[in-house]
Amino acid sequence: MTQVQTEENLMARVAERDVEALGELYARLAPALLGMLQRILPDRGAAEEVLDNVFLRLWAEAHRYSEERASAAVWLMITARRAAIDVRRTKQKLPLLPRNQDDVVDSSLSWLPRPEVVARLEERRELLKKVLNQLPKPQREALELAVLEGFTEEEIAVKLGEPLGRVKSGVRAGMRFLRHRIRAISGTWAANI
Repeated sequence: MTQVQTEENLMARVAERDVEALGELYARLAPALLGMLQRILPDRGAAEEVLDNVFLRLWAEAHRYSEERASAAVWLMITARRAAIDVRRTKQKLPLLPRNQDDVVDSSLSWLPRPEVVARLEERRELLKKVLNQLPKPQREALELAVLEGFTEEEIAVKLGEPLGRVKSGVRAGMRFLRHRIRAISGTWAANI
């Protein structure tokens, strides 16, 4: 009986230039990544192109992956999100965000739950959706624009027609609320959601 490889083990094998491991990672993670990419880039062809480029980049840069910083799925999600946002911003003639990938991954990881929490949240996906719907509509819209579409706070203020200060405080308040509720959802105690 063959032992099922973890995504982190597959990443290590990709770093050693194992084509089969790359194929297995693609089979496991590409559908979810494509769904996220299509949220950012509604054109399926553009989303698929970004997905392919992300896995080409993984092939070239797998040796830089560190399991201590993020799970393989989170690392690929951050890389794919960033690439899709760059494509969208280029098409809209907006300035690209800073380019140092290590800084991007590190700053992105600062607000993401740890891999073990992500696994528990995945099991409680319906509760997480319920929590997101508890946010006031302006906060939810601002967070979606920031997280899913890569807008800066200044761009969000213009897009929503809101003062910059209100957008900044709304995003911070929304993140505090989500952090608190995510702890409740991912914890062992029952959450009244």
